[in-house]
Amino acid sequence: MQAKVLFNELLTPDHPEKDVFHIGLETEDALDYLPGDWLMVSAENSPELVELVLQKLELSGDERIELRRLGEMPVREALHYHLELTQLSPAILNKLKRQEGLDDWADRAEMMAYAEGRDIVDLLEAYPQFKGLSFCELLAPLAPRYYSIASAPKAVGDKRVDLVYRKVAFERAERERKGLVTTALSALQSGDVIDVALSKNRNFKLPHALEDALCEPAPIIMVGAGTGIAPFIGFLQEWFLEERCVQNHQAWLFFGETHRDKSHLFETTLAEWETQGLHLRTAFSRDQAHKVYVQDRLWEDRAAVWKLLSDGAFFYLCGDKNQLKVGVESVLLKILQTEGGLDEAAAEALWHDWKKSRRVQFDVY
Repeated sequence: MQAKVLFNELLTPDHPEKDVFHIGLETEDALDYLPGDWLMVSAENSPELVELVLQKLELSGDERIELRRLGEMPVREALHYHLELTQLSPAILNKLKRQEGLDDWADRAEMMAYAEGRDIVDLLEAYPQFKGLSFCELLAPLAPRYYSIASAPKAVGDKRVDLVYRKVAFERAERERKGLVTTALSALQSGDVIDVALSKNRNFKLPHALEDALCEPAPIIMVGAGTGIAPFIGFLQEWFLEERCVQNHQAWLFFGETHRDKSHLFETTLAEWETQGLHLRTAFSRDQAHKVYVQDRLWEDRAAVWKLLSDGAFFYLCGDKNQLKVGVESVLLKILQTEGGLDEAAAEALWHDWKKSRRVQFDVY
């Protein structure tokens, strides 16, 4: 499906370290989506990266390669449009271990740790013995990237869908790295067209949108850092259109970023929702000598958080699967013990039950 760019706004023009964008798209046909779903966005590898890979493999680019379901084509075309180069998959390392006898990683955990933050060029530089067309046959298909939708069709219309993304660009090992899709997105202007597809996320939904008949509107607690705020924009757009939610139930948002004056995403919109009843708690980690994170705000409001959870609140977390998820879960388990009077085992059992029943929902990456 194609989508036309309506706007592509830089939300952090004064931030020296990050470029966060809010992009609005219009699709040809109505999208059957709900807040919490994902949009898949496709892009192609840069010609510069393709040429670097060809150089490392000592290929001209005109050699022919057969791709499953796509047929035969020049290897340059395959690398440009169809094969993954910017992310190093642990599956490739496993293939090298099995097929080439490369035994540098003891298990999958070590493979995942090695692959983190590296691309195919990094692998070819570390193992220059790999040459030729046969290496390309190990590469994974180029996959679209998933982005949490930052809008609600009830609020913006069923043909519009918004995203919030951070342009990925950094230097490692004296080489500039760029995010495949975020680089392409950041260059788009109003009227440009891109390829997208909808992906349902049935495990990240507002209470009244869940399939379970027993899930009536309930209080919600949302926790997000950086672009993890994206699905909660959609949540809150719908929340403040649903009169029964606004009148009878509380909505809390714990949002974390680095600086209030440089990266307070959607500050004006959130302030407007505060006047309508949103309980907003912010944590700007670098605005003071000691760093403050969303889990610190959760702990400060632990009595209110426990009361909400006791009253049947749904808890949502969106963002980094490592530090954010681990830190927030640790604090929530502590709150269940200190405020709820549970011992460690009982707290972990209750948290597990809440996740199983979707009272606790994660969208982490």
